[in-house]
Amino acid sequence: IGLEPLRGLKITLTNNRTDNRTNQIQFMYNDMNTIYSGSYTKTHCAIATALRGSSSEDGYNSGAFNKFLENIPSIRNRVESQYAGKNYPSTGFMINHGLAGQPFNAENGGAGESSSDVLIPAFVAAYSGFNPDKVSLNPFPGLADILPNWRVTYDGLIQIGKIRKIFKSFVLSHAYQCTYSVGSFTSYSDWISIGNGLGFTQDQLTQNPVPSSPFKISSVVITEKFAPLIGVSATMKNNISFNAEYRDARTLTLNSDAGQVVEANSKSFVFGAGYKFVNFNSFLKIKSSQKGVSNDLTLNLECNMSNNNALIRKIDTRITQATSGSKTLSINFTANYVVSKRITLGAYFDHQVNTPLVSSTAYPTTNSSYGLSVNMSLTK
Repeated sequence: IGLEPLRGLKITLTNNRTDNRTNQIQFMYNDMNTIYSGSYTKTHCAIATALRGSSSEDGYNSGAFNKFLENIPSIRNRVESQYAGKNYPSTGFMINHGLAGQPFNAENGGAGESSSDVLIPAFVAAYSGFNPDKVSLNPFPGLADILPNWRVTYDGLIQIGKIRKIFKSFVLSHAYQCTYSVGSFTSYSDWISIGNGLGFTQDQLTQNPVPSSPFKISSVVITEKFAPLIGVSATMKNNISFNAEYRDARTLTLNSDAGQVVEANSKSFVFGAGYKFVNFNSFLKIKSSQKGVSNDLTLNLECNMSNNNALIRKIDTRITQATSGSKTLSINFTANYVVSKRITLGAYFDHQVNTPLVSSTAYPTTNSSYGLSVNMSLTK
């Protein structure tokens, strides 16, 4: 098509990182830790595993979840390797402990496969398509790990051939939004630092020190949206306008305390059309005595088809269970007619069909509403 249409290409990239942390310094006892709490969010990119569905026919098998389980042993080894050649501390709960000052030995207590220090990097690597041997072990990645989101619009097709004779405007759009966030975190009160972010907490069963980061993180979330994956918006020469979009979204939540991954998926197709009859009275051959008023009739139609579902994937049993899901079809039609400067007549029709996919109590429902409306403006 040549390079001429590329003049209408517009690309927007966004980067963002929000790190809210508060600290409280305790002065009551010697060697008390600084207590940290807060939240963390950064722009992310998980497009490597996007747009992949799952089916009940194969037990909702997921390649990303399988990779997550495969990553756990190697991430645990990476976490423990950071402590090679280090000595146990001699402060805090380690005072008078038999291992105080001794070289670290994983047999006394190593990084647990169910700990957030292991699960979070394994989760991020699997669902983002990263190499588990290179993914950051820090749950709060720095500026170098911020990945861009983007939005692309292209209106150059209007310059091709006979398209300009049919359409006033013709725009293609695509947008990708993804974030990685730690909803909330607190620091361990008994954590003892050995430098460089490494340290130990006390195992409540064995009373031995175990490798740990200073933060207790119960869950992290990756939120991804194609809004839209592909969209078309156009206006024809006869003033008929229409738009169509396909959207795909998912929310991945790792709950390390519960030992599970929750996947919420949403896929939808939206179609809309509209037309404005300018000075509709002339179509009806009605003469109006009002001056400065265009008796326009505006028609709008919107159809939406969506499919939503939620899955819980257990880490220890490797069992996936569907917890909810539904198919929804909605049709909305509106008509508005300008009678005068102060009065507008309207009519509407709304129809929704909801079919549950997974439920023991819900049932298919259909809701319809329609009616007329009169809007009056009393302002001058």
